[in-house]
Amino acid sequence: MIRSRTVILPIVVLIAVIFSIVASSRLGNNLKTVTGQVLIVEQSSITTVSSLTLEDDSGKQWTFEGGGVFSGFTPAHLLEHRALGEPVTVEYEETGSGILRIVHLAD
Repeated sequence: MIRSRTVILPIVVLIAVIFSIVASSRLGNNLKTVTGQVLIVEQSSITTVSSLTLEDDSGKQWTFEGGGVFSGFTPAHLLEHRALGEPVTVEYEETGSGILRIVHLAD
């Protein structure tokens, strides 16, 4: 019984440390969000967006790079938002070279 406790406790502590590191690195990315109307959708495949341009409530246009990964919406779904005039929220990160990369999209 004592031997299993001495093995389990370090494993639990190690898992907790890993979760803490992952959470703090995720917070360190300084993710930002913007909500707006879809203006332009360019797709790299049926499931991935290569670029997305939105217009926020103040009239500012934002252009985001898709990054070649599925970000929560297909290009067809974004085109539906554009046709219906429904806003989209983009969670993004800014790269060192100033590119706004989509991390996640939401209704």
